[in-house]
Amino acid sequence: MKPETKLGIFTVLGLSVLGLSLYILGGFSITRSYDVNVRFADVSGLPSKAAVKLAGVEVGKVKAIKIEGDQVIVVMGIHDGVTLYKGAQVSVAMTGIIGTKYVKIVQGNAALGRLKPGEYVSSFNAKPMDEQIADTMNSVRELVDSVNQQGQFGAQLNDAMRDIRQLSANVNQLVMTMRPYVTSSMKNLEQITDKLNAIMDSITNEEGVLGALIKDEQMKQEVKESVSELKTTMSEVQSFVGKMSRFRVYWDYDFFYSPSAKVASSDLALEIFPSSGYTYYRAGIANIGNKDDTLKDKDYVERNKLDLRFGLYNRWANVSAGMIRGAGGVALEVKPFYDHEFLQRFTAGVEFSDWGRDRTINKRHFDKPNLSYGVDYRVSKYFSVGAWMRDTLEVNEFNLKANISFNDQDISSFFGLATMAR
Repeated sequence: MKPETKLGIFTVLGLSVLGLSLYILGGFSITRSYDVNVRFADVSGLPSKAAVKLAGVEVGKVKAIKIEGDQVIVVMGIHDGVTLYKGAQVSVAMTGIIGTKYVKIVQGNAALGRLKPGEYVSSFNAKPMDEQIADTMNSVRELVDSVNQQGQFGAQLNDAMRDIRQLSANVNQLVMTMRPYVTSSMKNLEQITDKLNAIMDSITNEEGVLGALIKDEQMKQEVKESVSELKTTMSEVQSFVGKMSRFRVYWDYDFFYSPSAKVASSDLALEIFPSSGYTYYRAGIANIGNKDDTLKDKDYVERNKLDLRFGLYNRWANVSAGMIRGAGGVALEVKPFYDHEFLQRFTAGVEFSDWGRDRTINKRHFDKPNLSYGVDYRVSKYFSVGAWMRDTLEVNEFNLKANISFNDQDISSFFGLATMAR
């Protein structure tokens, strides 16, 4: 046998052995672990070798997924040194709205003892995402029907809008009453300024009757200083009056709905954009509702919290800080494609607040900051929809969002008038 033939046979056998070894040892890990079996009714597309996380930290991998009778058994390989206690809640979760799935563990009670290797535990079976979306669409359809058919929510919304329209009408009447005087004042200010300029020229050049009469240099200087001060005052008045038309005030209404908890909440705020710079102010109420109402099992939304912020903005970003939903925090909105005709309608947002949270809400203890993020799509000038993950470090709930925002010209004029009173 030729040496080349021997070399070829040896190479083929070596590659075959290497491939077989990789296949056999593909699931091998040098990390020691013990098995815990979890009973599921539906694993919702959980992949094999998916991560197992406890309090957000990876503590193992899914070793196998099998069917026993009418149940799905997930075998978790938990790292040695990680102790799980009886009463632990196990569920299938997602890293984000469209992220990968993993096994989420909420630690049990140490007083009940630790889980032994090979022990079976029951799971918390959340609805699959497709069913949640279907339930959400049904809820949205019911909401629309309620508004269209003058249901309870529709009636409350109509009452609120009627009050807002009444307020706007009252402010509009005030503005309409003041507008002729403001317009007349602007014309008079321009005429006065022109005349003051003519007087200054006449005094300086000693022309005309006034220039000829004022021969005393001290008197001339005093008159010039008085006229100069008057011109400065007129300029400031014109500046104040001009700011009236550059004030912008928006009503901003947000509606959130959680399909899994079947809980809805609403925010209402007034956003004020002054005439100077790229700043704005936001004042409103978050999670409007009656705090004495009976809460549902998974309703962890605290009612009637102040939302007071100061923000900076430009074409592609908006950052604000202050009291966000009743606690100190910051918020950021970004339009990464602000110069694209279609993609500029998308806005990515994140809110991070309540850093020192350590309290019990509806029989559940919260000790992590409130972090929420999501994406909004501007359907029209006044309306947008979005998908958000809210309070991700604690409950990590998926929410649908709807927003209504519009400019109130009457209140804008009112705030413009208010600047003149400073």
